[in-house]
Amino acid sequence: MTELNYKERLLNAFKRQPVDKLPMQLDFSPLMLDKMCEHFQIPKHGEEGLLDYIDNHIVYAFLKDPFGKQRRRTAGSNILFDDWGTGWDMTADGIAFTYHPLENIDNFKNYQFPNPNKAELMDYAIETISKFKHKYIVSSYQVTCLFERAYALRGYENILMDLLINQDFAETLLENITDYQVEIAKRYILAGVECGRTGDDYGTQNGMLISPALWKKLFKPRLKKIISVYKNEGLPVIHHSCGDVRPIIPDLIEIGVDVLNNVQPEAMPAREITEKFGKDITFYGGISTQSVLPFGTPDEIREEVKNCIETYGRWGGYIISPGISITADVPMENVEILIEAIRDYNN
Repeated sequence: MTELNYKERLLNAFKRQPVDKLPMQLDFSPLMLDKMCEHFQIPKHGEEGLLDYIDNHIVYAFLKDPFGKQRRRTAGSNILFDDWGTGWDMTADGIAFTYHPLENIDNFKNYQFPNPNKAELMDYAIETISKFKHKYIVSSYQVTCLFERAYALRGYENILMDLLINQDFAETLLENITDYQVEIAKRYILAGVECGRTGDDYGTQNGMLISPALWKKLFKPRLKKIISVYKNEGLPVIHHSCGDVRPIIPDLIEIGVDVLNNVQPEAMPAREITEKFGKDITFYGGISTQSVLPFGTPDEIREEVKNCIETYGRWGGYIISPGISITADVPMENVEILIEAIRDYNN
């Protein structure tokens, strides 16, 4: 078939239509991103940078700066605070919530939710869109969307208990978060994104964190409200959730999700989910980052790529990618083999 450009190829994959080659997307943890750029002696962004070298197809337009983290309350601290007053620990290769402004529920009555219409909030996103939209699909980035934002505010145990025994409060909290995210989605559209991305980790490796029934009651209608902002403009939507979310995949499809990320093979068997849902949703992920990528031999990595393409790509909708972001414990040689194996298939 005729060679497609990056945008055409990705949009076809979103719709499970024919592509000339599979779109790929390798995402990295902060430390691994630095290692990659140093190893290949290339900048993190730009036409000749890492984005082009690994042949990625999606650019994410973060708010203000990645994750919106903006300030330290103590000089030299690794804890950064966002507009919500949540503290993020940036010490390790990743992120963790360490300060929850509503951990004491009495703080809620005086809590001020952030303003989604603050003028400078979209500056970084607008710059990203302007820089990359000519070539790539630039997507919004509304992860830490509902559930994760609620537990960032309340603390993990507190929000899980709220969902069961303090639902009036939980619903009030979630409504405020939803209102914020709806306004952010509207601003992303005005800024010119061509795709929406929402995300919350609803799954563990062995099942969901909360019951499907509770998710359908408290989260599904609110997530639909956010997703509808994009769908009403004819834009595709990627939804991210780590872990096993098989019980709610039909619901995600129903409310307009086009692409499911991160697809972790350790949590959701590839053949099962593609047979059940592959005609209705595109998968983005699939390559094992728990076993094969960090510990596999070159032949095992190549076999993993082959198996993922044959399984997830059965119905035509597949973005080949690791199950989660590649972290700094993965040998650089294995990343090179992964890129080479995908290129070999595509060529």
